[in-house]
Amino acid sequence: MKSVFSLLYSLMYLKFIIGISILFGVAAQLSAKTLKQQLSDFHQIDVNIASFHFPPYTHRTEEGRVSGKAIETVKAFCTIARMKCEVILYPTARAYMSIENGTSDVLMTADIPRFKRCCAYSKWSYPFVAGLITDRPIDDIPFNEVTLKGHSLVMVRGWQSIYDVYPNLKELVAEDEVELIETNSIESAIKIYSRNRRSLLWGATVFDWYFDQLSIHWRMEAFKPMVLSSAGIWISKQSERHENIQNRFNLAYQFLKEQGSLGKDNFLEPSLMKQVYIEAATPN
Repeated sequence: MKSVFSLLYSLMYLKFIIGISILFGVAAQLSAKTLKQQLSDFHQIDVNIASFHFPPYTHRTEEGRVSGKAIETVKAFCTIARMKCEVILYPTARAYMSIENGTSDVLMTADIPRFKRCCAYSKWSYPFVAGLITDRPIDDIPFNEVTLKGHSLVMVRGWQSIYDVYPNLKELVAEDEVELIETNSIESAIKIYSRNRRSLLWGATVFDWYFDQLSIHWRMEAFKPMVLSSAGIWISKQSERHENIQNRFNLAYQFLKEQGSLGKDNFLEPSLMKQVYIEAATPN
């Protein structure tokens, strides 16, 4: 008798699981259909997007076009959500200024607290890790402002992630506690560091691309991660359409994710990325 009840229970449980699977499958199809309908119902709008040169995520190609893993993914969002997007690459500080003064509708950069006052962050993002690049021994690496004193540092002008670790860096420089050189490009910052003009370089995991392009030896162990964050899309609240723009990006992201068109890093999955991605121009 027990075995009969066990068999009946197993059959009922299997039927329940199959029923749930069908319901989830139907729900997913309806969700995708609803999303597709919502996206197709949008009227076309123009959106200007600010960013800066940061291969392989955002960059200018040899032909003068803009490309990059992040840019090509955002272009896909724009196409799906019926946005005619123009991506303009500025120097970093100017790109930041353009979103804060409302000149740009959107800024592509890291999740930086500074922008929470002016902008709204979209649901789409990808991992971003920043930190120090140095050959100094581990016990001589400044992980706070106290141990930073007496060191020399080079960084790209306008980068904000460094202030998560050293919030009073500007004051330390003004008081001659820290020697700092700010450059207009990642390439120039790396060259200064490689020539031993500064012992510390503030950078990110993707700096290996720059070292390779500049034919400068890169050791991954020289990178010390200090800021674990994300990068994505900031939408200016100064725009009357900011809620509309944010909603379009969020729906497009949801749609591509449900369709399996995004990879584990949240960029277009490799087979799609291969069709649109163009390598950055070789740095001077």
